Amino acid sequence: MILAAKAGLGMLATMAVHGTLLALIAFVILRGRRMRPAWQAAVWLVVLAKFALPWGPAMPWSLADVLASLRGDAVGGPIVVGAPGSVPVEAHTPWVGWLVLAILWAGGAAFTLAGAALASRRTHVAARAAAPAPEAARRLLGELAARVRVRVPRLVIGGSAHVVGVVRPIIVIPSELIDDPMLLRAVLLHELAHVRRRDALGRLVQLVALAVFWFWPVVRIASRRLERAREAACDAWALEAGEISRPAYARLLLRMAQLGTHESALALAAPHVLDDRVAIVLGPPVRPRLGFVHRLALLGWIALALGGARSAHARGERGPYCVYTPELAEALRLAHPEADLDGDGVLSRAEACDFQAVVKRRVVESEQVSKLDDATAELLAEPLCCNCDAAEGTSSAASLASCQSEGAVP
Repeated sequence: MILAAKAGLGMLATMAVHGTLLALIAFVILRGRRMRPAWQAAVWLVVLAKFALPWGPAMPWSLADVLASLRGDAVGGPIVVGAPGSVPVEAHTPWVGWLVLAILWAGGAAFTLAGAALASRRTHVAARAAAPAPEAARRLLGELAARVRVRVPRLVIGGSAHVVGVVRPIIVIPSELIDDPMLLRAVLLHELAHVRRRDALGRLVQLVALAVFWFWPVVRIASRRLERAREAACDAWALEAGEISRPAYARLLLRMAQLGTHESALALAAPHVLDDRVAIVLGPPVRPRLGFVHRLALLGWIALALGGARSAHARGERGPYCVYTPELAEALRLAHPEADLDGDGVLSRAEACDFQAVVKRRVVESEQVSKLDDATAELLAEPLCCNCDAAEGTSSAASLASCQSEGAVP
């Protein structure tokens, strides 16, 4: 269990590093430029997907592959190997610490997921129990849904405008907008844009990333950027498809900020969010869809972000070399004569590898690390059983001779 906790936390650390680097790249790409909100939303959604997905298909020139090449990993995951002559990490780190950290992380992730699940259930129950909208509003929704090219969702009356559900969406609108045809048209188009863009699926990815990295502020920042870009993209949809004046749509945003009780409306009521959306609405027209160039760029961004690392062999690299030396063998034989299985007075590389495996297993099973002599500590820290048959790049002639004489198997 402790080893699983340690491996899981190591994977979490790798995901955090990769996701944070990707978020920094996104900040640079999107900073100081007026880009389509749909493109910005897509970029931030991919960033959050990187935080949510532990693995991806191996791709050349992906972010994970480049980082693996810089680290010199034999495979695309994190490899923890002690420096030559150092005491292994197990000898310094209390075993229980890894388990405590894993429990703290799991508790935070479970709390985040449970809170989101309860909030979602309350919203779904309220939407299903809400009264249906008047016939005139439902008829208008049908006309607009045909224009946006989506199946007509159910329309009900509630406290604020939002969409509920993934497979069978329900649009909720406040009763105060029923008597204002212009504002009603604008809010229906905005919510239909959410349905057309399948933003409910994006919110699931967003929730997973927030739950997994509940402790990491970079994820929360990326999530807020995604929300703002997503709402601006739906505003652009509504303005393009609805023949609504921009001042009228800005009034809708102000009205929704005043009326809303749903979390999206409360977020809209934040002064900086409301100011940004009103400024975009009253500014130059913005295309709501991604163009051909944007789609190609998005494919490249996905390959960079979500691709995994290839193996060292696939990258044309050689993995780590074994560092077995006659000096290490002699020191180990003197400290542990039982490692010399054939009793010839010389510890071969195969015997050293077998003894290394036995000692590591004992350390893991006991979960208590006693003081180790220098030879044993060095033995546990070194990768003895790696690709010695390709050892012409090793730093030691003795190591090369030992590898060749022992006939190591990669």
